[in-house]
Amino acid sequence: MSDELPSPEEIEAARTPAGGWKRDQLAAWGLPWPPPKGWKDELTRRWKDTQQGG
Repeated sequence: MSDELPSPEEIEAARTPAGGWKRDQLAAWGLPWPPPKGWKDELTRRWKDTQQGG
């Protein structure tokens, strides 16, 4: 997983016009293709943990 975790806002901003995410964007966040179920919640949880714990 990358040290640069996206915020929930960044995750939403990266959506394509069709409402999905591109493979290269997910790869930049350290996710495999296809992304595992619950990946958005997991990234959000990790991001929140880094915000609270430093």
